[in-house]
Amino acid sequence: MSLRLTDLERFRTMVFAGGGNRCMWQAGVVTWLRQRGFHLPPDLVGTSAGAGVAAALLAHRAEHAFSICKQLYAGNAHLIDRDALKRLRLRFGHRHIYPAWIAAYVNADTFEALRASRTRLRVAITHPSRWLGVKGSVMAATLAYLADKHLTHSIHPRLPRWLGLRQGFFGLQDCANFEDAQSLLYVAGSAAPFMPLRRWQGAVAMDGGYTDNAPIPPQSVAERQATLVLLTRHYPSLPSTFRWHGRTYWQPSRPVPVSTFDCTPKTTIDAAWALGEGDARQLL
Repeated sequence: MSLRLTDLERFRTMVFAGGGNRCMWQAGVVTWLRQRGFHLPPDLVGTSAGAGVAAALLAHRAEHAFSICKQLYAGNAHLIDRDALKRLRLRFGHRHIYPAWIAAYVNADTFEALRASRTRLRVAITHPSRWLGVKGSVMAATLAYLADKHLTHSIHPRLPRWLGLRQGFFGLQDCANFEDAQSLLYVAGSAAPFMPLRRWQGAVAMDGGYTDNAPIPPQSVAERQATLVLLTRHYPSLPSTFRWHGRTYWQPSRPVPVSTFDCTPKTTIDAAWALGEGDARQLL
């Protein structure tokens, strides 16, 4: 299927799938569209780095967030902290880079404008399985992710829910202050072992992508028909845009040319952003 810029105005919900650095593809797509008159729909949904990109777009700071990300990566020589490794501790650069990235565009200067926006952002997080516990849930979620990536290739996997993992949705604008908003985005991207898990509203929570990388809250038929999902994973057997279960999905035209979790100077987020711009230009 093909889209025109005017076609995008009918969508009331835009979903930002997670995917680490691949989410810069989403930033490239939407920034290109906004430069040509596109306005964000009333409802955004996202998880992991996809939620971060959605928040940056909502704050009108996407290009700033991109620039800050490059600066943080440029100052981080190694994926793993070698000093910590000498002490037999595994510490990834994400522990300090991800919070610093979020704080660059969700802060005291931007939060009131975010709260006042008519576009609302719902952030998806994962609650651990009650019968597996936190550690068991992390292990089960990791295995489910690997099985989905290499075997089933499903857009919305069922295995995590069968294992008891539960996905919750929380409004960014419902946070009392910018510190809570930062914490919510951080929790939504807390993928072990890259970042330590945190508590949200009194309970341990983790990356929303552990349950579903493209988070969809309960929807009516009409809501599904007005939903556009921006994927970050490339499915070779599917076209760039397609309809499934009533929703419209838009995927990268090819695998996004960037490592998902790398955070060093060689990380090619420029290529991910450029592919997003190119895909938007080609499709529209």
